[in-house]
Amino acid sequence: MSEKINRREFLKAATAASSSLILYGLSQHPFQPEFFAAGLPTSVDLGQKVYTTCGICHSHCSVIAYVKDGVLRFLTGNPEDPQSEGKLCAKGKAGAKFLYDPDRLKYPLMRTNPEKGIGVDPRWKKISWEEALDAVANKIKEVKEKYGSQAIMFITMPKPSVLKRLIKSIGTPNIVTHHDTCVITHVISQKFTLGTKPWGWDLENARYILSFGWDQPAKGKVVFAHRFIRAKVSGAKIVVINPMYSMTAAKADEWIPIKPGTDLAFALAMINVIINENLYDTRFIEKYTNFKDHEDEIREWFKDYTPEWASKITEIPAETIRRIAREFATTKPAVMPVHKRDPAGPNYANSWHLNRAILILNSLVGSIDNYGGLQYPRMISIPSCMKIFPPLKSFPGSPVKELIDGKENFPLVKKAGIGLFSPLAENILKGKPYEVKMAIANSYNVLSFPNPKKIIKALKKLEFLVVIDIYPSEMAQLADIALPDLTYLEKTSIVGREFPRCNRIGAQVQIMQPVVKPMYEARGLVWICLEIGKRVAPEYFKKPNGEFYTWKEYLEEAVREGLGISLDELKKKGVYFRGETFVPYSKLEAMAGKGKKIEVYGEIFKKYGYDPLPRWIPKRDSPTDNYPFYLLISRPPTHRHTKTTNNPLLLELDPSNCAFIHPGTAEKLGIKDLDWVYVESRTGKIKLKARLIKGIREDCVAIFHGFGHWSKELHNAYGRGANDGDLIPDQTVDEILARKDPTAGACMEDICVKVYKA
Repeated sequence: MSEKINRREFLKAATAASSSLILYGLSQHPFQPEFFAAGLPTSVDLGQKVYTTCGICHSHCSVIAYVKDGVLRFLTGNPEDPQSEGKLCAKGKAGAKFLYDPDRLKYPLMRTNPEKGIGVDPRWKKISWEEALDAVANKIKEVKEKYGSQAIMFITMPKPSVLKRLIKSIGTPNIVTHHDTCVITHVISQKFTLGTKPWGWDLENARYILSFGWDQPAKGKVVFAHRFIRAKVSGAKIVVINPMYSMTAAKADEWIPIKPGTDLAFALAMINVIINENLYDTRFIEKYTNFKDHEDEIREWFKDYTPEWASKITEIPAETIRRIAREFATTKPAVMPVHKRDPAGPNYANSWHLNRAILILNSLVGSIDNYGGLQYPRMISIPSCMKIFPPLKSFPGSPVKELIDGKENFPLVKKAGIGLFSPLAENILKGKPYEVKMAIANSYNVLSFPNPKKIIKALKKLEFLVVIDIYPSEMAQLADIALPDLTYLEKTSIVGREFPRCNRIGAQVQIMQPVVKPMYEARGLVWICLEIGKRVAPEYFKKPNGEFYTWKEYLEEAVREGLGISLDELKKKGVYFRGETFVPYSKLEAMAGKGKKIEVYGEIFKKYGYDPLPRWIPKRDSPTDNYPFYLLISRPPTHRHTKTTNNPLLLELDPSNCAFIHPGTAEKLGIKDLDWVYVESRTGKIKLKARLIKGIREDCVAIFHGFGHWSKELHNAYGRGANDGDLIPDQTVDEILARKDPTAGACMEDICVKVYKA
């Protein structure tokens, strides 16, 4: 007995992502559950509870899966999770559709068509796992012997730790990650200002929240949304500075539509006011920062950045800037959060200066490691497999110092252990600093790169490309071997959580475990890495007794050592927390005891030849007669980049992207609502429909990211909308060096465009 849920009910329930539950099912697939109306059905036997962790985004909300007869029937939030509080966003609710998507990669596949490119059929041939793994291992050994290990490149996050072990056992220095298009300015600025990269913003205790384009409560992040709404209900004043009227702005007390790329000028003027009017927290900056050691230089540095100066750049009245600065400094506690791709992310040529300015502002008002501010991480240390299973001998060193993504030119980026997408295509095509012959890509898509047509051209140059993924993505369409990965509902792992910190509960670790048996012939990344490792460098994957490591053995030992409980106990609990009372400034006290302080004056940046304090520089691209509009790129709350747009349930909520334009601008261009238009930059052009909204500056065009799939094997995503990446230029290492950016940010929104009817 079941009650079918209609489309309207699904949309209503999924939109209320933090307060309702959906059971998903599709009658076309034998493994799929039935639909139920919103709310947990009480008259239906849902089966056994299995605790796991959502793997769609890095919030990692705790999940209870209901499984009956080997079939996932219901997903709901775990009420024992102190961060998500038993709620799931629309993406988490739709998770069963990732598991039961008939478009998934099902078996190891080998390409038989030597031609590669957009729309080219790979003419896949199904092969066994033994054939696939042997082919990959043999190619690794061949390339390493002929060209050296540096000719092998991994395009992946080096997680889980067994993947890092595989990379080190091969000896390649080339691990390319997406950080320059995502969070690199935050990571570098915070790591070398605060000593680490914290994610925990204590919003619910803040009395003043100032956002420079920060929009996380509107991105389906329930862990942020709960605390943001609590702050608002408690009377916190919320000010949003954003060229577009975002959903976070809709909940704010004040929306300030700033000129794109000028947030830095606003922030510099705020510092000027707070310092000149002595509104800063004297005790905090004297005890926990190096402000007093450089006070004269700091005051001199910011003296010309007045609100009147900033007003001419930002188009915001000087009195507004001055008022906001005073409110921020005198309303305690106040906080200025940042997260990933806001204006302080790698979006503009001046973003790293903005990030530093925001950290200085939070420091000036004492909002670092305090209630209502940015809190240092309090995490449980889980040992990696490198510690649990140490190598029998040292790993082979890298034969070269130069790296294919060029990060050796940016010492702070290299120190942070992260990588660059934006210069990669140029370096591969030019063979700089050497030729790369083989790549292994995991869970990255070419649509995530700036100027994706160029990275496609570069990947076509390789002799061999291996792709490990859940879906036959655009990256997979270029592969010589495609290996089917597991979804998060089929794999086993342990997840330590850092953001946003919950003050009521201490550090937290969760279990991610299979809720059903793996579908088809899919295998997990961990298993794939271990199997390749056995073939290419077996000595690094054997225990002293000669047996090969197993992932289960690692997890059991890691949980026992890190938590003091068994893996089975963690599986039954789902969530483990180490209770503790948050003590403000305790991390700063520990740092001070070691002679370390927050570097308001950036001594580390100065040491490496960069500005020790944020200075004004304009954004890279400015409007011209040919390209008169600023491009804004955002993300819908119902999608996770390009990873979810094949999910038909989420497509009901956001079926495509469009070009958001102000009605006044559209009238001048002769464009009506829902007209097809071209948006064109100096890099490329895309075609999509126009939507006219008043909540955007007249000199801006906004586009949601995540659409524009051209893989015909993604039957739901194919042909929907357009990829904003086609408008974004890639970069060369020399271009980044010329602007003296220690973070090597990709300038993902530093673009101007024109719009015209298609």
